[in-house]
Amino acid sequence: MPTPDHLDLRLCLPGLPELEPLARDFARHALCLADFEGEVLEALLASFLASLAGLEERLQREGDPIVDLEISARIDAIALEFSILEHGMPLGEEPAGVSGGARATPVFERVWWVQKGTSGSELHLKVHRPHPSIDLLEAVRSRLDGEPSGPDDLEPSSRTGEYRIRPYAATDGLAIARRIYEAYGRSYINPDLYVPERIERLNGDGRLHSIVCESADGEIVGHYALERPDLGPTGEAGQAVIDHRHRGHGLMRPMRRAVEAAGAELELLGIWSQPTAMHPISQIMNQRLGSVPTAVHLGLLPGGVTLRGGVTGEATRHAENGRRSTFLYWHPLGEEPPLTAHAPEPLHSLLADLYAARGRSVTLEGDARPASGSSGNAVHCRLSANLGCAAITVDRIDESTHAAIQAAVEAMTMGSNAGVVHVDLPLDDAGTPMVAAALLEEGFAFAGVAPRSIPRAGALRAEDALRLALHPAPIDLPGLVAEGDLGRRLALSASRGEWSPN
Repeated sequence: MPTPDHLDLRLCLPGLPELEPLARDFARHALCLADFEGEVLEALLASFLASLAGLEERLQREGDPIVDLEISARIDAIALEFSILEHGMPLGEEPAGVSGGARATPVFERVWWVQKGTSGSELHLKVHRPHPSIDLLEAVRSRLDGEPSGPDDLEPSSRTGEYRIRPYAATDGLAIARRIYEAYGRSYINPDLYVPERIERLNGDGRLHSIVCESADGEIVGHYALERPDLGPTGEAGQAVIDHRHRGHGLMRPMRRAVEAAGAELELLGIWSQPTAMHPISQIMNQRLGSVPTAVHLGLLPGGVTLRGGVTGEATRHAENGRRSTFLYWHPLGEEPPLTAHAPEPLHSLLADLYAARGRSVTLEGDARPASGSSGNAVHCRLSANLGCAAITVDRIDESTHAAIQAAVEAMTMGSNAGVVHVDLPLDDAGTPMVAAALLEEGFAFAGVAPRSIPRAGALRAEDALRLALHPAPIDLPGLVAEGDLGRRLALSASRGEWSPN
């Protein structure tokens, strides 16, 4: 997350003379942060307090003896601006009700009222600052620039043995929430990770399997998790964070291995992860841990998702209002059986390379065979409100599949305002090439392969899907960073050639 270029401060209190010391302290600290000092600071403080007292006196005269006040201060490179919002009798014209206009506050360069309708009347007092820098923000920027950045924390150090990797315990929720906040601010896409009670509940019912890293003094400094919201045959490895003070000791690798061990104990087919496309480091980390890219999710994340402090290789340009992207990586937890995959022939070259990197034997078929007749529900749709992403999964292809997908897409884009729509088609179904070709003609793009995501009976349990994507909302293509040849080819194919490597 970039360091802000301004400070916003706020104090809410009843308009009582007895609370004047609180307002005085607030204003004094704001003036100090704005780098005013000496006689100028005291004069500004006296003028602010005179304005506040005059406003309170005028409200009392108008019959509002106790009115809630909101006192704000904004400090930027140019000026300090106080505002006092009162929720009582509409005021205006004279600053704080003292005759003489701006003479009531001689050291403020501008004084004016803003009428806020049902919210009240707001008095503003503004003065230019002595220089453009804000010392507090400069100190924060210096600290962030000096911190190790990014989760590329794989190589051990002489201190690695001091740390303990262990499963979640009942008292860990608050520390995990704090580690997530330190990495993402309040922009992380899974709000459950900010609430200790939810972390506890999810770990309790098996939908989350948290692994934590504990320092020598017992502090939780890292988190990695296996997620299974539907308790299915695969899980997502993610939510990986390390306290910046403890980076550089190779802690990601043992946490990831513990996640893999948890998946193996649950007899999962494999684990997948979604490293961000805002920088290459988490993609590189997945590759070094043995995972391979299988798809790109353009526009999966809302545009407000950010990383705090900056990360090595992070994109510096972003499309305004553009949704952010991730990659899909796969790590099997056992040998995968050979697959005869049915897909449109233009996709065969990239599909062959994706399977070769993954080490799974595949025979590609491209005949667009007519769908066979069948009965029963074969198309499932769900919406992730947090992501603004719709997922349509097709268990099998029949003569009604294309129309069912079209209806679901219309409901998700028009009714639910989804920013991106994924359609997963079964690669083991001979009807997939025909339906996929029709969707590609209608504006869908090839996203890649979703490993073992289609439910199947028996020992197989699940099979691969051909993932197509529709993007009704703008995508942040300038902010997309792809690592490796396959990642770049996926990004180029999914964006239909509109993306160019940074």
